Amino acid sequence: MLPAPADLTPILAELGLHAVRSITRLEGGSSDVFRLDLEDGTTVVFKAFVADYLHPHKDAYAASLLEGIDLPVTRYLMVDESRTRLPFRFALTSYLTGEIATTFADHPRYMDIFRQIGTVARRLHEIRLPAFGDIPPGGGAAQHATNLVYMRGQVDGSFARFLEFGGDPVMTMKLREMVERDFDVVVPQSGPAVFAHSDLQPHNILAQERDGELMLSGVIDYGNMRAESAAMDLAKAIFCSEHDAPGSGPAILEGYGPLNHPEPARALTFYTLLHRLTMWSWLRKFGALPSADTPSDIIEALRATAAAA
Repeated sequence: MLPAPADLTPILAELGLHAVRSITRLEGGSSDVFRLDLEDGTTVVFKAFVADYLHPHKDAYAASLLEGIDLPVTRYLMVDESRTRLPFRFALTSYLTGEIATTFADHPRYMDIFRQIGTVARRLHEIRLPAFGDIPPGGGAAQHATNLVYMRGQVDGSFARFLEFGGDPVMTMKLREMVERDFDVVVPQSGPAVFAHSDLQPHNILAQERDGELMLSGVIDYGNMRAESAAMDLAKAIFCSEHDAPGSGPAILEGYGPLNHPEPARALTFYTLLHRLTMWSWLRKFGALPSADTPSDIIEALRATAAAA
């Protein structure tokens, strides 16, 4: 949702910023995002949060956890959910240079971006959090004291939604057996709660080309941020990236380095299975997969996993 420049002038003035010279829509992220070039030559970003499931204060809270970290991350300047300044919720943030990484999909050095994504994931996972789970809409700590409690809820919920949206019951039973077999091996040794971006993939990464090299220049969109184990978040980054760029997983792992888990491959397989269940159910819920019989890479991967059980 694009605001009128005149409506933005008093809002920008509250922050000591100049009026808008031009507005450009930006790609990437879950919200409507616009670049505001101001009359004094500075640039900020305007994010309109129209959908009810988007929570600007959660994004801002996640960004606040990254203060002082040596990464190019978004800084929030204002968050307004009152609908008094504008008829919708919005935020103003700092501007990060670069283009959405998928712009460079045909670049010969594209895999370098995924190595850098792995490096970013490790840096984010150095941020310890006090509990596990989703972040409340208004920001603040997650709710689950242990990963065991959190993951038990995640497992039960993932399989319930999968069946609700038409997942095959026989396949579901086989996959559930696999998860239960590995639960006590993987989950207790997955480590502490850390900053999990939970959507660290090329659509949420900015990049620039410099002398023929591709350099990551920004990490954006914290709407899915959670407090989870490093293994769970790393599995999500690989799962999402492989969907857009098959073969990118090894590059992410190379950039990340050793995963702190006694059985890293088993842990990544365990969490990836749950991510596939969740993503398929989400695509069914929002109509991207009109029926349970609609072909998809995700359901084929789940079938292959069940067949190998």
